[in-house]
Amino acid sequence: MFYIQLKDRRWNKPKSPVNKAVPTCKPSEVEAINQKSFKFALSKTTEYIRNTQQACYLEFRLFS
Repeated sequence: MFYIQLKDRRWNKPKSPVNKAVPTCKPSEVEAINQKSFKFALSKTTEYIRNTQQACYLEFRLFS
């Protein structure tokens, strides 16, 4: 019964429109935004990992 419900849900799912909205930005602007976004995400991820490693190191030293 669960399989049939999932199967029916997929059949009844509305199809997404083929023609998406036309981007208003030029491709070079989009690439620049993506690059900035990627660099920001990478820096934040690196910062988070360093902070986590430092916290683990300090907790290890504190409780050992």
